[in-house]
Amino acid sequence: MHVSYKGILAIASGLAGLAGIGYGIYSDRQKQKGSVKSKPNDATEIIRQVAHETSGQADAVIVDAVNASRINQLLQKLAVIDRNKAGADEEIRVLKAEVQKLLTTNRGGVKGIHGFIGETSQVHISNIKAFINGEEPLYILLDDNSMTDYTRGFEIIQQKACQAGGHLGLDAIKRHMDKYPEFVEQGGIYQIPKDMFAKYEQLKNLPEEVAMKLRKEDLRLWKYIRTFSEENPGAVIEPMEVSYTDIQAGNIDNTVKRVEKNTDQEFEKQRKVAEAEHAPSLEEVLKICGISAAIEGGISAGSEFVQKLRSGKKLSDFTKQDFKDIGAKLMIGSGKGAFRGGIVYVATNIYKLPASIVSGVVTALYGICREGYLLFKKRISRKQFTKESIFIVLETAASTAGAFIGKKLFKKHPIVGALAGSIIGSSGVSSIRKIAFA
Repeated sequence: MHVSYKGILAIASGLAGLAGIGYGIYSDRQKQKGSVKSKPNDATEIIRQVAHETSGQADAVIVDAVNASRINQLLQKLAVIDRNKAGADEEIRVLKAEVQKLLTTNRGGVKGIHGFIGETSQVHISNIKAFINGEEPLYILLDDNSMTDYTRGFEIIQQKACQAGGHLGLDAIKRHMDKYPEFVEQGGIYQIPKDMFAKYEQLKNLPEEVAMKLRKEDLRLWKYIRTFSEENPGAVIEPMEVSYTDIQAGNIDNTVKRVEKNTDQEFEKQRKVAEAEHAPSLEEVLKICGISAAIEGGISAGSEFVQKLRSGKKLSDFTKQDFKDIGAKLMIGSGKGAFRGGIVYVATNIYKLPASIVSGVVTALYGICREGYLLFKKRISRKQFTKESIFIVLETAASTAGAFIGKKLFKKHPIVGALAGSIIGSSGVSSIRKIAFA
């Protein structure tokens, strides 16, 4: 699931705004009926309380969504890595079996076996490298003694791993070109061991004035390469994945073991990189804090705005102090929302606690602290403090339980289900409270 933070922020702000508008419309209708002044704990107050309770569960839902999105992306990445590793492991298995067969049968004899080992090594090691890079393995070994040793997609390739003559295998390439002139015409490619190719490239690109200072043997090879290039401009030469020494009968086992070890290390490195890329981050927690701040701040400011309208003021009568009051509620609400969002994010990712429960606990603590402040200021009695605290806990518990049930019932739309369940649970307890203490 892809989560757009801008999208979530827009939805969150919209929910906060809609809550405030709905609250205000209901309040205006109640005023017209003459019912607001006589009942301070009326349905509009329930709506306000439910909005704050739901904002807490909205934080939990958003954190769950962000965590789920990140984890799903990680699992998808790890699944791709595992598939690629399985493909590479199969190439290694086949390489081992083919090398063992060549060694057992001594195909090609003492002087020729390295050529056959080189062919199967180049094919399978190249495919292993492709799997490591997340690419399609293109090499196919033909092994039919034709003009082509193996293919790479639609390209035909002939391998020449030969030290005879001291010309880096260019003599063998020239003989092959004479025997199969159609090979080059069809776009054929020649490959030589990577150490030989390095020497070939070095001398091929060496200026004449520099080459003349080389020792006699290297100068002779430079002249041969220059003549070969001039006489065979259509010859395309590439390096193999292995050196000439790597494909010798006495060294191939160590070569395969090295390839296997490097392959395991590369995929382990990819797993660690993927886990690091999709781990909880400071950037993500700051975004969560921002979204939570927008939700709680919007609801707090909207509630204060509506309260002032309910007092009989018109928008045109609002003073600077009124706007300061709304701004103060916005700041306080934003701070509470940011703190709660951050706590929920940390608790879910570090301590693996359920987001809805953590959010509910923080929301309940907010409410109890508020009542404790009123008790400290002697605005309410101990009895009132106890009663309010109990109902705060009950409302929070109902909101949390409702969100949990809502997500279970609406599995295809867990966010909608959680918010709906939270509203129903919180408003249910608020309604019971209103009836019991009417």
